[in-house]
Order: sequence, then structure tokens, then C-alpha cells
Amino acid sequence: MILIIECIIGCLVFGTFILLSVLKNKDMWIQEYPESVQRRYIELHPDINIKEPEGLTPRVICMKLGACIVFLMLLIGMVYLAGAKTFFQGVIYCYTIWFVVNAFDTLVIDLGLMVHWKKCRLPGTEDMDAEYKLLNKKSLLDGIAGCLIGIPIALLTGLAIFLICR
Repeated sequence: MILIIECIIGCLVFGTFILLSVLKNKDMWIQEYPESVQRRYIELHPDINIKEPEGLTPRVICMKLGACIVFLMLLIGMVYLAGAKTFFQGVIYCYTIWFVVNAFDTLVIDLGLMVHWKKCRLPGTEDMDAEYKLLNKKSLLDGIAGCLIGIPIALLTGLAIFLICR
């Protein structure tokens, strides 16, 4: 029961964080938009630090690794609180939480809000409906990548639970 509650809370907290950060500072998430949208935004806003469309640049990789480390620490606490006592329980509980939040991110935030809610669009690109629909494929691929990234996170969490409960 605690695990289900943690999944729900994880989705709500993660979703709130992502939405508020996108609405407050769209530049921070520019790499998540299609290249054509990035190009127009960069042309219209020459004062931003980003001069070329971004993919997996060192800046983006560092941001994502930092987020993984923060999530790892949170997940260790959540999994322990959910009652995991063994390595295997730690892995299963962690991956369950990771998978649910990743699926929520992909289906609700990325495919729902980011594609269809114009407040999430980069200023000056609100009319680029066709380009924003390109996010569908990217979001699904990112969701699959998220599932894969969750595996080492779950293994590390399982190891931490094993060490804590020895």
C-alpha cells in the first residue's frame, strides 16, 4: 500500500516540478523541443545563452546525470520507507516507482501537456502545431530510454537497501 501511495505522490511531485519549471524558465528545457522549434526560438531570442539547437550536449548530460543522482537518493529513502529489506525487494520497489513516474511523464506530461498545451510552448513558437506533434515520437523514445536508465538506478537502490539492512 505504501508503494502505491509513493507512486502517486512521485507522479504528483515530479509533474508539479516539471510543469512549474517549464512555465517559469523554458530556456532550461529547450533541448526537449523539436529542432525546428528550437531554431525559431533562438532566432527570435538572440539574447539567450544557447546559440544552436541542442540534443545530448555535455550541458544536457550533466543536467540529466545530476537529476539521476537526486532521484537515486530519494528512491533509496522511498524504497526503504515502503518496507524493502533485501536487494531484490529494493530493485523491484525502486523500478516500480521509477516505471510509474516515467510512464506518467511520457504519457501525461510529454504526450499530453507538452504537445497540446500552448503555455508549455517556447515563446514565439506557439503557432508551430505540426512541429510540436513531432514530440510524439521523441517522447515515446525518451520514455523507452527512461525505462532503460531506471535499471541501473534500481540496481544501485537495491544495493543500498542491502547495505542498510545487513
